[in-house]
Amino acid sequence: MDNPGDSYTPVWRTPLAMALLAWMGLAIGAIVGVWRGLETLPPGVVLGLAAGLLVACPVLLLIWSFWTMMRDPVTGWIAPSALLAFLGGMVPAWGPLLDAGVRLNFESHRPTYEAVVADAAAGRLARLSAAPGGWVEEDRDGLRFRYRGGRPERIDFIWARNAYIEAGVRYNARPCRPTPRMKCLGAGLPLANGYSHYVLLRP
Repeated sequence: MDNPGDSYTPVWRTPLAMALLAWMGLAIGAIVGVWRGLETLPPGVVLGLAAGLLVACPVLLLIWSFWTMMRDPVTGWIAPSALLAFLGGMVPAWGPLLDAGVRLNFESHRPTYEAVVADAAAGRLARLSAAPGGWVEEDRDGLRFRYRGGRPERIDFIWARNAYIEAGVRYNARPCRPTPRMKCLGAGLPLANGYSHYVLLRP
């Protein structure tokens, strides 16, 4: 006869299930928000958070899941299966999630970008620079941007610039238009008319 004090808890009612769901949500949010993180946080902090959330956490959860499966052969298999399926699904979803984060960050700054572009079109950014390459760098509402003195039809809005990466949004009043015979090597993800996202990895 079973002991009345004994109770069985399926895996989906355990703390492991809550931890898995919480981590899945955080992982998706972190990938979508990585561009805002690179814009606002030091690169070392972003790298540390990414390593902890996207490397250490799934390893620990996988160990916890297999340990649970050994203790609960009835429903315990669900935890590692769900984790591995999620990790497998993140492989094709990685790129679209990053692109979604690019577009969200772009839209959050778009009013300022449009104001800067309007000033450029009106000739209010035609300031010369003594910097090498003729670049002029300014700041507006906490957003950095640069353009070539006397030729502000191309403007780079800088999200991140450090020893590892440079990324941001590039506006070109005369954007390259690809054809079947010509590719636009300098343009990244198109965002809006004249705007595109760019990423430069530093060696």
